[in-house]
Amino acid sequence: MGFQCTVYAEEDWLTHSHQILKNLEGQSRPAWLDNNPNTADAKREAMELMKGSGSVLPFDKQSAIQKAANTSKPLTVMFISFSQGEVALKGIFQEVSGRDDVLLVLRGPKPQQKLPQLFAELKPLLKGIDPVPNIVFDPTRFQKYGVTSVPEIVIESSGKVRLQVKGVTSLDWVKAQLDQNKQGDLGRFGEIYDIAEVDMLQEMKTRLASIDWKLKKQQALARFWQKREFEVLPKATEDHEHIVDLTVAAPRDLSAPNGNLIVRAGQTVNPLDKMAFGLCLLVFDGTVPAQIERVKSLSCQDGKARRMYLATQLPRQDGWEALKTLETSLNSPVYLLTPDVRQRFQLQNVPALIEQSGNRVVVRERKVSCSVGAAS
Repeated sequence: MGFQCTVYAEEDWLTHSHQILKNLEGQSRPAWLDNNPNTADAKREAMELMKGSGSVLPFDKQSAIQKAANTSKPLTVMFISFSQGEVALKGIFQEVSGRDDVLLVLRGPKPQQKLPQLFAELKPLLKGIDPVPNIVFDPTRFQKYGVTSVPEIVIESSGKVRLQVKGVTSLDWVKAQLDQNKQGDLGRFGEIYDIAEVDMLQEMKTRLASIDWKLKKQQALARFWQKREFEVLPKATEDHEHIVDLTVAAPRDLSAPNGNLIVRAGQTVNPLDKMAFGLCLLVFDGTVPAQIERVKSLSCQDGKARRMYLATQLPRQDGWEALKTLETSLNSPVYLLTPDVRQRFQLQNVPALIEQSGNRVVVRERKVSCSVGAAS
């Protein structure tokens, strides 16, 4: 019977306090500290570079082309570049207009050229051509078929290459070769040109390789601790104890999955009558050395209860290093106090010890004196 750490409706009444503490063990550490810290940044850089790349086609035409590529129907893929000249490109656009079985592929923009500029350069070449031919930016196809010059035509069928030829743009010529059952790499049959556009995949690799990942990690560390909201509590000026009764009234009938009634609406239940607390919480200010020493000396009444350290705050300047140092000093993981735990146990001052006493929870605030060492 689980629930979230936030305080929802009282339908979570039976196991609320216990689950809050259980869920603590999964919080307080940024995900990248446990995983590859470069992954998210690499993805962002890649997406930034590839943003806007892709197709000149509307989505419905892209879908039609994709379906054709996945069927036995041949798809003619013609690799082109602005290095062929505007006259040649316009002639190609006119010839393939209206051919859904033909895909024109550019590798990307020219060096230092933004995609909007490339679109502006294409626009006059497409003027008066209706329908607009199928044009996409797809550097992966260039790499897949080893295309290093243009024009080049690949006939795809069922995901395989049926025919490949360099220096040809005539669809009639290609059809004649297919009618003669010619297959495979036919070689070169005309003039070819170097590709004027950049390889966007290689550009992406170059950009990622130039990133200072160590600096990125340091910046992420700084951002995490600078933005972290702490549950800061005042220091205890005297020893004080208060009891927290976890008894609640069921807001509605509660039934087991098999339909058996567990508790009727309005019936009061204390979770500690059903399960042991099992924890001894030690809450302290991680920026105050005297409080750290004090919680080390505090003793839990239940020797079998697991000690769990909760810091109200850590130094923002070197939070992660401070956390590692603190965990080493306490020989235990340290978690950050959450608003739910603070409210649930009515925490007011620190350091404090929270533990079960009978079927209640006792919160023991302890004053920090000059000589920290006396157990309590």
